[in-house]
Amino acid sequence: MGMTQEEVEGVLIRPLGRLMQTIGSSIADAQRAMDENSIAIQKAIEQAIDNGEIEYDIQAPWYHFPEVDIELKMALSMTEKEEVDKKGRVRGYMPVILAAPLNATYKNAYNYDVRGSSQLKAKIASIPPATKLSE
Repeated sequence: MGMTQEEVEGVLIRPLGRLMQTIGSSIADAQRAMDENSIAIQKAIEQAIDNGEIEYDIQAPWYHFPEVDIELKMALSMTEKEEVDKKGRVRGYMPVILAAPLNATYKNAYNYDVRGSSQLKAKIASIPPATKLSE
């Protein structure tokens, strides 16, 4: 059963900022999962040392994403969001860029010509944590 245009829009089309935020959050969630795994392994090692099961000190491996390259092919469109004051009057319009990933569902629902697609490239890099300033 095919999706209606409203269903396609509800699932695929998002403001570009929200799309980038979701990608960044997904990467952070994956990093957190790897960190939690390393912490659990280190706790198990330390418990094994305390119980005498291991006679030497070893450290759990730690993994991280030193950088992530993202390349998205998408359809971009622009719309406006009303800016309303406290009295409910429209005072202006804020432009909003919408992004939809190019896949078969979007292409078929909108009869979209993929030659007009946009490409977004982003790099998310790991940086050392900020050090605490001493007084």
